[in-house]
Amino acid sequence: MTIPKGAQPMTISPGSVRPALAVTAAASLAIGLAIASPTSAVAEKAPSAQRQCRSMTTPTYRVLNPETSATLLTTWKREKQRATGEYGFSRSQGDPFQVSRKAGADLVPVHRLYNPRTKDFLWTKSAREIGRATSSFGYRDAGVDFYAATSGGSCLTPVYRYVKNDVRRYAVGAGERAALSRAGWSYESIAFFAAEKPAVVSSTKASVKKSPAKKVAPARKQPVKPSTTKAAVAKTSAQSNEPLAQSPYLYKGTHAWKAYQAEKNPKDKRLLYQIASTPTSIWLGGTSGDGGLVDKITTEAAARHQTPQFVLYAIPYRDCGQYASGGLSSVAQYKKWVDAVNKGIGNRKAVVIVEPDAIGMSCLSTARQADRNAMLRYAMKTLSSGNTWAYIHAGSNNLDPKWAAAAIKKAGVGEARGFAVNVSSFDATANEIAYGKAVNKALGTKKHFVIDTSRNGLGRHSGSNGGAPAWCNPPGRALGSRPTSTTADPIVDAYLWIKRPGESDGTCHPGDPSGWFKSYAVGLTERALDHGTVRAVSMPK
Repeated sequence: MTIPKGAQPMTISPGSVRPALAVTAAASLAIGLAIASPTSAVAEKAPSAQRQCRSMTTPTYRVLNPETSATLLTTWKREKQRATGEYGFSRSQGDPFQVSRKAGADLVPVHRLYNPRTKDFLWTKSAREIGRATSSFGYRDAGVDFYAATSGGSCLTPVYRYVKNDVRRYAVGAGERAALSRAGWSYESIAFFAAEKPAVVSSTKASVKKSPAKKVAPARKQPVKPSTTKAAVAKTSAQSNEPLAQSPYLYKGTHAWKAYQAEKNPKDKRLLYQIASTPTSIWLGGTSGDGGLVDKITTEAAARHQTPQFVLYAIPYRDCGQYASGGLSSVAQYKKWVDAVNKGIGNRKAVVIVEPDAIGMSCLSTARQADRNAMLRYAMKTLSSGNTWAYIHAGSNNLDPKWAAAAIKKAGVGEARGFAVNVSSFDATANEIAYGKAVNKALGTKKHFVIDTSRNGLGRHSGSNGGAPAWCNPPGRALGSRPTSTTADPIVDAYLWIKRPGESDGTCHPGDPSGWFKSYAVGLTERALDHGTVRAVSMPK
């Protein structure tokens, strides 16, 4: 789209002294904004919803550019008219909520950000998000656009931010959210909370003749019958068998626990506790001390009648030298290490996930593939007993289930309890249940499996990830179901947090760390609480 002849570039905020920035056809936002989302409505109690609503009386116009799918929010009627007449924002979506142009009690400033390269706008009240967008992704902070609330209340409505193909939309209400989801848009965060638009009340009284109220006898209270639906009784067999009959063990040697203990900001501390207080897997990378660590953990867990979960992650030629390169150097060294881990477990209860992403690596030579399968079979057989359940990683539903079945069969799935899916990935639980069943169908068996739900609360990210692989710190994700052996299907032994939320997938984008990633951890938690994919856990006093 070109600017009409004689038209002036629309400023980023009417009447401001900021440089004029032309709004042309918005290119796709070619970045993955792996940044923290706004404050959770669950994590913060609204200071005074009614007072906030009385302060927010300015209608906010929402107009859409059909060509680019971009949305413009503005409190200025003149800006709306110019955007409609000169810049292609021709589809009006009304004025669905109200904000304030002035600072008020319990209101926070909402900034408008602009990217001159992509011609895209971004609204946020998060200082962390502003800093990351301007320092790493080419946005310019145009300053405060309006003022809004930080959390919900009786007269407040969350303004949800969705993304598709790097363009963002802003939705209010369940109907709009459902429509965007059906159209392939992914939930990203709550941008801010606004006042609900006042209902229009007709001044004409309807002449309706009132009928005398009939007395209705109170209904007799019926006894509640236990549900017999499939969903109500779909609990895993692990609930009546070992080792998942016990509660999971919380290991406090994680980055999340250390970050929670060191955090000084009260809000971030509450958010980090949601991850730190949830049992996650202990990843073993092939060091000489792993056997001793496993012995210490399983001994402590047994005393508490809890079950720890471990991940073996030391296969030689791991990831063929790519993002997750590393591992031990030989078959003999690997088997010796597996023996040490097995000795550390002893006859105590444990769950072991065997070598994520180890199956079917086409980069390996024929000889090395044979060695790989021999090592996996050895681990699966050695670590399987009545008290220890081993699961080989079988990928996730972006793989062909027939291919995955053939690969895990060679890797020794028949020697152990079953397989694990979605490890370190983001796919929705329902999709992974279907995938696991398809793998079983291809195997011709009914092997049990576990699902990594640590970061799958909002499913996979759609659209560009800023040039990084889709699995590498994608934006807008959320925590998924906390670990439990109560699942939607009896073939699923448990939902587990196998990947430790908040630990980076790698240096995927400029500024991404290789270890603990606080802003990503906070974003995962905020979106999970906003979206209800987890319930808030109270911190100890």
